[in-house]
Amino acid sequence: MKGVDRLTASTPAPLRVALWLASQGYAVHPLAPGLKVPVRGCDRCSPGTAERPNPAYVEHDGRACACHADGRPCHGVLAATTDADRIAAWWARTPAAGVGVAAGPSGLVILDVDCHGGDVPTAPERLLPGVELPANIAPGSVLDGRDVLALLVEARRATLPGCAPETLTVRTPSGGVHYWFRAPAGTRWRPQAGALGWQLDVRAGSSYAVAPGTVTRSGTYTVLGDCRMVAELPVWLARDLDRTGHRVRPERPRVTLPWRSRSMGSGYVAAAVEAELRAVAEAQPGTRNDALNRAAFSLGTLCGAGRLDGAQVADVLADAARHAGLPEREAAAAIRSGLVAGERHPRTLAGAAA
Repeated sequence: MKGVDRLTASTPAPLRVALWLASQGYAVHPLAPGLKVPVRGCDRCSPGTAERPNPAYVEHDGRACACHADGRPCHGVLAATTDADRIAAWWARTPAAGVGVAAGPSGLVILDVDCHGGDVPTAPERLLPGVELPANIAPGSVLDGRDVLALLVEARRATLPGCAPETLTVRTPSGGVHYWFRAPAGTRWRPQAGALGWQLDVRAGSSYAVAPGTVTRSGTYTVLGDCRMVAELPVWLARDLDRTGHRVRPERPRVTLPWRSRSMGSGYVAAAVEAELRAVAEAQPGTRNDALNRAAFSLGTLCGAGRLDGAQVADVLADAARHAGLPEREAAAAIRSGLVAGERHPRTLAGAAA
């Protein structure tokens, strides 16, 4: 049964909102009455507070929580659903619960523009990192996130809802604004606070937003204007969010090609070369540069002892680094500095079969 099919004149407002959102394909979960935090499914799922810890709490992975199988709304976004029967059961249990909307499962990217006041950053690069701002920003003209967003819109010669495109826009009790957008097809996004700009947050991925109509102790989340549709994330804003690290890009698998070490020296020296080159060639992403640095230093000590030729070592190290997937210029710099440092500390080979 579709959520909107069961709405009646007596349906409580929070349930009405939850069912309507679910009918639009947005996954919802209940929030504790009067608060912005998700409800807990059972005592074992709540650690309590530092002042009043919960003795029944059991630490566990929320994704495998038994409450989900039992139909309880535990762990917020992880329990979010569009199932009308489950939603109705949740709000029958807690009619005054607010409505949370899981951003990632709903395919939403929500721009959260704060209005907290506080100390305004004096450096332009802290207002909008990576954005060239006019040098003549008037003192006192930037007070909160709304002004920072206006600067970004001006810098990009763009528009936001209220102009075009129209999209669901929600005023928060503190005076801030949530702009709701649909994530472009095939894209995934992550939440981050302040990465785009001062008092500009993003609700996406594993985070959630408070639905309009929800009443908290601070006030009510209210829809602005008449628009109830959600527009696709504007291209210009998507580019900025991509630039600031909000977009999740899948890791491309590294293709490992057949590779064989090139023999140099004999005995101990040959074994040392083989071991260091293999360590570089087989290094995993995130460790490759360190492995190359260590290998260059180690083999540089043999160059300093006169047992290897520096140019030949640099050549075989570059080959191993290329196989590992390191950029050529980055690898060349690491090899050069490592060899120079190693040559200053010649290795003593007394007692080794060279």
